[in-house]
Amino acid sequence: MRILMSFFLFFSFIFASTARIMTYNLLNFEDDNSREDDYIAILEFAEPDLIIAQEVVGQTGFSRFKSDVLDMIDPDAWSSAPFTSQSAQQDIALFYHHDHFTFVSTSIINTAQSSGTRDVIEWVMVHTQSGIEFNVYGVHFKASSGDSNAAERLEEATILRNYLNELPENTQLIVGGDFNIYSNNSSSEPAFDMLTGSGDDNNGQLFDPVDRIGHWHNNSSYADVHTQSPRTSNFGGGATGGMDDRFDWLFVSDGILDDLSDLRYVEDTYWAVGNDGNHFNDAINDGNNTSVSDEIADALHDASDHLPVYMDVWFDDLVYTDQGVVITEIMVNPAAVSDSYGEWFEITNTTDTTIDIHGWTIKDGDSDEHEISNDSMAVTIAPSDYFVLASNGDSALNGGLNANYDYDDIFLSNSEGEIILLDGSGAIVDEVHYDNSWAFGSGESMEIHDVSVDNNNPDNWFEAILPYGDGDLGTPGTDWQGTLQITAHTEFPSKIELLPCYPNPFNPSTIIQFELDRVMDIELQVYDITGKIIKSFFNARMPMGLHQIEWIAENKTSGIYFIHLTSEKHSHVQKVILVK
Repeated sequence: MRILMSFFLFFSFIFASTARIMTYNLLNFEDDNSREDDYIAILEFAEPDLIIAQEVVGQTGFSRFKSDVLDMIDPDAWSSAPFTSQSAQQDIALFYHHDHFTFVSTSIINTAQSSGTRDVIEWVMVHTQSGIEFNVYGVHFKASSGDSNAAERLEEATILRNYLNELPENTQLIVGGDFNIYSNNSSSEPAFDMLTGSGDDNNGQLFDPVDRIGHWHNNSSYADVHTQSPRTSNFGGGATGGMDDRFDWLFVSDGILDDLSDLRYVEDTYWAVGNDGNHFNDAINDGNNTSVSDEIADALHDASDHLPVYMDVWFDDLVYTDQGVVITEIMVNPAAVSDSYGEWFEITNTTDTTIDIHGWTIKDGDSDEHEISNDSMAVTIAPSDYFVLASNGDSALNGGLNANYDYDDIFLSNSEGEIILLDGSGAIVDEVHYDNSWAFGSGESMEIHDVSVDNNNPDNWFEAILPYGDGDLGTPGTDWQGTLQITAHTEFPSKIELLPCYPNPFNPSTIIQFELDRVMDIELQVYDITGKIIKSFFNARMPMGLHQIEWIAENKTSGIYFIHLTSEKHSHVQKVILVK
């Protein structure tokens, strides 16, 4: 059970959406049937959700890549941002999974400095489930070494950086493409400092998510991040020097590297696809490639003279619900029996009605999960009851525990772990994230003594002191004193229900609806993602029945907002998404 500010300030990768962002120089793709199977194999392996593509040749290449490659993988999954024809022979394009993203707008940043060079393309996108807006940039700077080419890249980078600096503060940026920059040397390649250096205005400062910055050109110390060239033989155009340059990048704004951001980079997911670090100055498919199969190595070799680069980003679309079920006790390290037999946790129904938890899900911080179900009977918790869920339901094997339900596929860490309970819609009912500083030991459960406190505050947990079963300490199925009543609550509040808003997502208005079973004093407010109140409807005594309030958000920016309904003993939150 959480207080409101905990709701706003707590962030987690668990359950919320992750998406894979890829940049890929396709090497003069127009309508090349001989390479389409290679692209299909690569993309089926890499599974990107958004692709920034360079060297798409005109409208034909743009259309053919979608129809002959992406639609062959999944004809109902992909959309493309409107095509922008550039002055160069080669163009830049954006393709995306429309189940995950919504296209908002596109603009051209006039970075081209000479005939045949390319402008940067800006796409404004929204992650549909979370409502988070972010900007994507497709880049393909002037190619080739030499002072004049480096100077032209500096001009391109300067125009781009100045443009990004003028964006609103905290705009989330992903900048991907073929930068053709040979190193971070401020003399020979000043473009890199222009993009990534600190200045008077750092709104547009870009960062390498893996911080592998240095003189990477023809340097084996950077072999694991090189992207060009995966081939040494001369065929089909492109460079043939083997893996010795890091031309292809995904840069991000500072906020995407912030652990508290609602859009952020997922650690250790940045990869030049197929680069195992063992092919310096060599073809990517020469001998054994330890990171991909021979089939994928061959496809990467034959498709382009660049490797695709991807990273995963996380969007905060977590949904919470107040069901009145609280995690009240956890045994992570039994001593009487092994962990696999004796782990358990307890939940409590703090409401005055019976709750059916059939179809709910138990999850941990990794990919482990268990759906609560029973084919022969309902799985219910009566008012004020304590309900024990155990890894083993046999009291002869589990340390003498009397369990109400036994689960599988969930394992509790003895040092740092999570228990997350979801309802049938996937909303988070309650969650506890603990570490080894919390109040538990070998053979001792940890328990809260008041069901109304924030159970993610370690100060609210205590080591159990009462024995059960075969001698471990805990109070499974009762309160912390070993009684069957919830002593913290002598009466239950009347019903107040915040119903789903509709439409949601919305533009520019949505209907907020709530239901009361008696006359009571309530307050209705809207918060933004930072926890700031941006709209107060009323704080007044309201009659019983169904109430509907229209919120018109014409002057608000796109994003997530929280509808907060409170009474003396209740607090309910609904998330709504404004998309303009």
